[in-house]
Amino acid sequence: MRALSRVWVRLGEAVLDRGGDEEWSLERSRTTETRWSRSGERVDCFRFDDGYVTTVHYEDREVTWQLTPGQVPLASALAMAKLYLEHELTPQTDPEGRPFVGLTERGPVQVFEEIPPEPVEYVYLDGVRTLEEFPEFLTVDDDFRAVFDRMAPARSSTSR
Repeated sequence: MRALSRVWVRLGEAVLDRGGDEEWSLERSRTTETRWSRSGERVDCFRFDDGYVTTVHYEDREVTWQLTPGQVPLASALAMAKLYLEHELTPQTDPEGRPFVGLTERGPVQVFEEIPPEPVEYVYLDGVRTLEEFPEFLTVDDDFRAVFDRMAPARSSTSR
């Protein structure tokens, strides 16, 4: 069974290896939504009610799926977007509905077995409240920080 699992992981890596495919580009960034795109694919993060939702859309199949398990804080929604943009992984959901990703020595992975073929640590993405709390395997550059700052809800201050 472990051999089959290793084959499955390697097959997934081969299928996801896009070689020279174009890079993701920030198409637009507004206070209520941000979109990254590349040929035939886009990732949207947008405000929805009291939280944020992140989706992935394949244009050639007209398929959209949600990366977030409902509405989450902005930093969590952006962490899930960044996970997809950098590693082409979608978070998995535990029985309580919490999004997570496995972390191995090679980096983040999806875990499909009760006993994975290699040591794995589980990293939950729903507790991320700031960019400083992003897991180390996600990059926060100046452009990404600007997206967060633009989308962050205005903080009210009371004067006394």
